[in-house]
Parts: sequence; C-alpha cells; structure tokens
Amino acid sequence: MSNRTYEDVVKYVEEQNHKKCKVLSAKPEQTFEDLGVEVRVWNVKTDNEGSWWVVEGDTVPMNLYPQDAYYFGTDEAYSFHMGIMQRMKASTYKPEDYVSAMTMDSDIAPQLFRKLKKIATLIDTAVEVEDFQAIGVQCREVLIELGNLIYFPEMAGENEQPQASNFKKKAELFVQYYLAGSDNSDYRSIIKKLTESTWDYSNKITHSQNATFYEASSCVSLCTSLVGVYENVRQKATDLLAQYKCKNCTSKKLEINDHEATEKGIVTKLFLECEECGEVTEIIFENTEE
Repeated sequence: MSNRTYEDVVKYVEEQNHKKCKVLSAKPEQTFEDLGVEVRVWNVKTDNEGSWWVVEGDTVPMNLYPQDAYYFGTDEAYSFHMGIMQRMKASTYKPEDYVSAMTMDSDIAPQLFRKLKKIATLIDTAVEVEDFQAIGVQCREVLIELGNLIYFPEMAGENEQPQASNFKKKAELFVQYYLAGSDNSDYRSIIKKLTESTWDYSNKITHSQNATFYEASSCVSLCTSLVGVYENVRQKATDLLAQYKCKNCTSKKLEINDHEATEKGIVTKLFLECEECGEVTEIIFENTEE
C-alpha cells in the first residue's frame, strides 16, 4: 500500500509549481492494482495553477499531469504514467521502436522520424536540468518542422500567411482544411487541445529550472504522439476508401473491385466489394475534366 499522505501530495504539487500556487484540495480519486502494484491517482485543485492529477504508488515515483490540457481522466493519467515507468524498467531500449509504438507505425516523414529517434535517445541519458531543457528545445523544433511539412500556402486561402515558425497556426489551418464539417468537430477539438498543450509544454520544459526526467519524458511522449496524430490525419485525407462502408451490412472491409475512368485517366466511378457479404457499392465521382 502507498505510504504517501495528503501532506506529501500537497508539498509535491506546490514545489513543482515553484510555490506559485496553493493547494486548495487533494483527494485520492481512484486506485489501480491491475499491474501488481497499488497506484493511486489524486485529484488536486489549486488557487491559480489549475487542476492536476497526481499519480503515486508504493514502488512508483510520484508525478503530476494537468487536467485542463491533455489528461482528461484518471485512466489516461494512470496509463500514461505507468507507460513511462515500464519504459524506464526495460532492459533494452530502442528509440526507433519507441517512436514506432507511440505513433502506431504511422508512415512518418523521414526527417521527423530521425529527429524523434534522436530525442528518444537523449531522454535516456539526460541527467541535469540543462539536459531536460535541451529536450524541450528539440521537441519544439520537431513541432516547427512538423508544421512546415503538413502546411502549404493554399490552406490559408485569402488570409495572411503564418510565419515560418508559427506551428500552432499552421496546424490549425491544416486541420480546418482536411477535417472540415460538423462530422469532424470532435476530432478537430481534441487535436486542437493536444496541439496547444504539447507546444506550450515543450516551451515550459525549455525554460524550466525544476524539470525532472518525468516531465521531460512526458514532453517527448506528447511530441511523438502528436506527430503520429497529424500523420494519421494526412493519411486519412488520401485514403480513398476510409469514408465508405457497405450499403448492405455497413462493414468497412471494402476493396476496389473495378473502376471507370476518362480517356485522360481521371477516375469517375469505383466499384467497392464488401469482404463480409459480397455486396458491391458503386461510388460516383464528379467529372472534373475540362
């Protein structure tokens, strides 16, 4: 059983925020024992630094995660924290495997994959505060590079073009371009929250005089995950079959059975066969040939 007390949690939160806040309340929100160790997630409220999840256990280092940014519940905070702990305990660690796992094997641009591997290597050798600050800088540079890769000028329409290093604006225009419409409103919202919190947290680590391995590792994990999110959106936009389902059984296991095209090779019609029931769905495209 954890020996951490209310006083321990309060002291930890206030010290991590450089004593710029006062804890108003702290209570154990949920206890987990599914990994063979008892881990508690505390719900902590402060006067001017928002609300926090604090995760701790008998053999688990304590760490905090902001509720108002990217950790929406006790399950997410617990899972993220224990994932970091498991990676620390691993006898062998390959940065490329970590990046692939965090991005769910997304087809990441080579320059981003290389930089993410470099950061994932740095986190395992980081010891001093300066090391953690450097990781924050590297994460920020990865996000700027990501913005330059996903953005093209047409996304701004008639509006002013964002500055070269304005990652958040480029990311916003990218999402609006590829995820328009009410059906994507929740998707846009969650990506916006992840984008803003990851960028802000990278900047915070860059200037933090009190960062530890845990904050820096969280920054690396967030940055890597966000790259995977944007690559998923880009791939979704080019996946011709992703939006369709069988008109008979509603299965999305579809494959192209046949197609029709103009003399110039412009596809005007697709025939999608369902792998579940064999139904063929006809998809007609507007002929854009001049």
